[in-house]
Amino acid sequence: MSDRLPATCCAVVLTLCAPLAGQIPQLRARADSLLVEWQLAKQFADLQDSLRLGRERGGRDTIRAGALTYLVNRSPLPLAQAAAIAWPQVERFYGPAARAFAQRPFLIQAVDPDTNEDVPPGRAIKILWNTDVAPLARALVAMADLGPLDAGLGEWLGGVVVPRFDSGPGHAAVYVQLVTAPSEAARRCYRGDRAACRDALSLSAMTDPASQWYGPAERRALVLTQYGDFLRRTSHGLAVRSCEQGSNESCLELLRSLAPGALIQPLDYQARLTLLETAVRLGGAETFQRFLATPPGPMGRRLAAAARVSEDSLVGRWRNDVLSARPTPVPLPVLGAWVALGWVIVFGTCGLGSSRWRVS
Repeated sequence: MSDRLPATCCAVVLTLCAPLAGQIPQLRARADSLLVEWQLAKQFADLQDSLRLGRERGGRDTIRAGALTYLVNRSPLPLAQAAAIAWPQVERFYGPAARAFAQRPFLIQAVDPDTNEDVPPGRAIKILWNTDVAPLARALVAMADLGPLDAGLGEWLGGVVVPRFDSGPGHAAVYVQLVTAPSEAARRCYRGDRAACRDALSLSAMTDPASQWYGPAERRALVLTQYGDFLRRTSHGLAVRSCEQGSNESCLELLRSLAPGALIQPLDYQARLTLLETAVRLGGAETFQRFLATPPGPMGRRLAAAARVSEDSLVGRWRNDVLSARPTPVPLPVLGAWVALGWVIVFGTCGLGSSRWRVS
């Protein structure tokens, strides 16, 4: 009987755990939802503390524009005018999802530019009260981030969601990334490989980013120039030397040993934000609301579903917009070219006449 007892216990444990295994995705989703609720509750608690502090300092005004609500201390700050400019852009980007801001008031502390008083951290957004309407409106738009409502979006994006439609400068910056990033995936994306674009943007499951993003020479350079000192301090000295001597496998294993998220991404926040903007333009006013309703999963699938296009079409449109934003080279005037050549001749003549170049 004693021999049968362990087997019986194992059977009981497996019987109890089997139903739970199928519930892991639901439990994970519930945990993410609870995390968002906790973050919102913490923001609300901080807001209550800030309101109490504001009453102690002489009261606050409430400024509303659409679903945006701002609580601000009394000052000359032109907040009402700026909010009226900011709200249409916020609503146009988020669509019906922008109504979520009605439950999330913004607390602003307008400060005298001459005294520049300190604001307790985590309580209010500090703005000089002599800020002009236009830059203040841009700041209010940048503050309108609905990313915290979706943990996956914030993790993938690596920054705040900034509602904007003028992506020209952003696309130009991404173009420079595509042609200069030391990444095989970025170069292939530039040449038209949409699967490589998806890898460079982490749109699918990144099971092995070190090999999906970088080629052998790039991995070796990353180990030696970016992570070498750290890896040597963490008992990887032999592997680093092996990588330096040309072992691709050693380089690959070293990069795989880094903590999740530590490996440098070939395309950064700017590239991912422009892709989100592309999805919003393609999908129309309700894109963001549809996105928040999609189940957790690969970001490419979720963005494509929200934009109501295929993932391949979404990436292709994004790439075309990036290539169209190629910075215009500055032409050198003919006279300037001749002047430059003249100076080269002058300095070259002086250099050759120097004693350093004479053979004794």
